[in-house]
Amino acid sequence: MHFGFEPYIAFIEYVSYIVVIFLTIFWRPVIGIFFLLPMIPMETIRYRINDLPLGHSLFVVTLLSVVLGLIRLGKPVLPKTPWTNLLCIYAAYTFVSLCQGSLYLGQSLPIPSSARFSVWHDYMAMPALLFLTAAVEPTRVQMKAMVIVMCVATLAVDHSFWGAISGRDFSTFSSDLRDAGSIGDAGSNGLAAFEAQTTTFLLAIASFERKVLLRLGYLGIAVFSTICTMYSFSRGGYLALLVGFLFLGLVRQRTLLVLLILFFWVGTSLVPGAVQQRVLMTYDQTSGSLDHSAVTRFTLWEDAMQVFSGNPVMGTGFATYAYMHRIGNYQDTHNLFLKVLLETGVVGLLLFLWLLARTFGTAYQLFRHAEDPFVASLGLSLAGWVVCAIVANAFGDRWTFLQVNGYMWVLGGLVARGWVLQQNETPVRASEVVSDAGYLLETATEEA
Repeated sequence: MHFGFEPYIAFIEYVSYIVVIFLTIFWRPVIGIFFLLPMIPMETIRYRINDLPLGHSLFVVTLLSVVLGLIRLGKPVLPKTPWTNLLCIYAAYTFVSLCQGSLYLGQSLPIPSSARFSVWHDYMAMPALLFLTAAVEPTRVQMKAMVIVMCVATLAVDHSFWGAISGRDFSTFSSDLRDAGSIGDAGSNGLAAFEAQTTTFLLAIASFERKVLLRLGYLGIAVFSTICTMYSFSRGGYLALLVGFLFLGLVRQRTLLVLLILFFWVGTSLVPGAVQQRVLMTYDQTSGSLDHSAVTRFTLWEDAMQVFSGNPVMGTGFATYAYMHRIGNYQDTHNLFLKVLLETGVVGLLLFLWLLARTFGTAYQLFRHAEDPFVASLGLSLAGWVVCAIVANAFGDRWTFLQVNGYMWVLGGLVARGWVLQQNETPVRASEVVSDAGYLLETATEEA
């Protein structure tokens, strides 16, 4: 932190954690959401208190405190949202698939202390974040404050990454140049996915912001995140970022289309040599062959389809591929959609695609129909995030990492809340019109 607080960070974080739990339960549940926001992408910061009581369960315990706070206030824990029924079905199906996977692997049925149950539990905690963000019913001011906290946390992730790699020589590519920063276990590819997704989110928010300083702040962090994406050396991250720019350019900011054209025209020659080499090494023009990383991915994809062909309807079971050891030490298919297909079958993949379509459609409709510019910006930012996530996850699993994708679920909760605010505003305005018309009629009658 460069302020002399380094030895005390864990202590400050833990004390704050305990205080927040009590304030969330006995005062305002929204405090728990605010506390989690800066923690979500910075896994290495969260892990500093792992050895302290309940430290390793910071995310889940804080969510439970939000639940208790809502119950104390008599508010619903599972609010009505565009995702409620679908996510309940999806959670139930993946749990059944989890149990099926135990039979496939020859293991005992999953219990809360088992490794595979923990994977499912952590995965389901992210949709819970959507529901609880909507359930605390943040005001418009609180929603905007949440967005600003997410932006500041993104800046912190960027700063951490830049501090780790800024002194390196980028004239020639080497795997040693890659770093994950504070993203942690998601790796450099997870960092790239996060940066590409948050860049799209920041540009969408900035496109609606009327206050000059805030807009410049959003754009500044977006530029910093773009630079971090470039130095992540993730080709999947590059493609996700370009598709995000293209999406926003087509639906909102035509300037981004111009920037894309300029980039492909002259910008590619301006990036560091290591970045150019990383892109060009995908395909060897001399030998006509793909690089080792690309070849490995094709091998994994072909093998995944072979496994799927033996279990096409319901798959092998949730979180089973990591235990198969099919290709070397690889525990992932390096394509989320193939992994979902292999593990949960055609039924699971259709549910997952339905979830993606519902998320994009709900967000895009809010963007198109919201009268409040800020609420509309939330819809556009979530839609853009989903577009980037689809591309990024075509090259690996970035979906199940809280630090990479947690903000998408927060945005989902804010979009759900935005729909409520949007629906509540229309009747109020209509009643105002009726009231004004009645007043004018009454006045005219009296004058007559």
